[in-house]
Amino acid sequence: MNRTATSQFLGVAVACLLVAQVAAALPASAYSFSRSLQQGDTGRDVKALEVRVAGWYPSQNQTTMTVDGRFTAHTAIALKAFQSFYGLTADGVAGTDTYAVMSNMLDPDGSTVNFAWAEFKQNSSPSCSAKANAYAGTFDGGMGSPDRVKRHVRRLMWRLEALRAKGGGHIIGINSGFRSIDYNSCIGGAGGSQHMYGTAADQRMANVTNHSERVLGEASDFSGIGCYSQLTHNHFDIRLENSDLPSSQFWWWPKENGRGQDLDDENKPCWGEGATASLPAPPGSRSMPEVMTRAQVMAFAAAGETVNLGTGD
Repeated sequence: MNRTATSQFLGVAVACLLVAQVAAALPASAYSFSRSLQQGDTGRDVKALEVRVAGWYPSQNQTTMTVDGRFTAHTAIALKAFQSFYGLTADGVAGTDTYAVMSNMLDPDGSTVNFAWAEFKQNSSPSCSAKANAYAGTFDGGMGSPDRVKRHVRRLMWRLEALRAKGGGHIIGINSGFRSIDYNSCIGGAGGSQHMYGTAADQRMANVTNHSERVLGEASDFSGIGCYSQLTHNHFDIRLENSDLPSSQFWWWPKENGRGQDLDDENKPCWGEGATASLPAPPGSRSMPEVMTRAQVMAFAAAGETVNLGTGD
């Protein structure tokens, strides 16, 4: 065998070994990466990688790592941060070690290890009509097909995994994920709510203040971050990636007043701002302290949305 043939044979052998090693570690429904990836590569596998590391791109200055199947310098920055956090060689090249960590973050049904599909499916409310509640427990009735909504939710899960990791591994309770058009209208959601596309989650993090979680969210590539004077949760979304609603593809983060307090869209201090101790919830909102225990976060998630979101998204 000449040198050229030998080189080609070894290249094929290495590629086959990579496929075998990765496949052995993957849950049945996980994306099967068949090659190592680095800056300059393109393809569906690059896009799948980007979905998994986007939350590690530090975007405090409102720059983003575009999820488009092109391995850019931004992709490398996010990948290196992911690798560093999980104790891997932070070389910006995705290979078997990186894929093994990612596979361990997946459940067999395609959700991530710390978040379940059920957490993001529509809730129900006794104040809503049978028509609005008909979509409870599903991804139906929204502004896209259920499959498309689910793809959006999967991206959101990976972003929330990064947020959770940066927040010390404390649980995040989702009290409002996807909403059908009718259900969103019933509970007073915004007319162009990201929730109807599966690109948003209203939530609280245990043992972390809402303000601190928003700071973490700004460093986890959430392009939409909302807080409210009359609601006690944070709203996080990935609106820049929602091509189904181009009119909302802009950065939406809270403004600050001169005292460094986050403000809602009515320029009122968001709930909990400036407090040094637990606060009562605003009138009409669920009573929860500023810093919640794990049990309180679980109760908050199980209770679902408030009856009327008012100015909330």
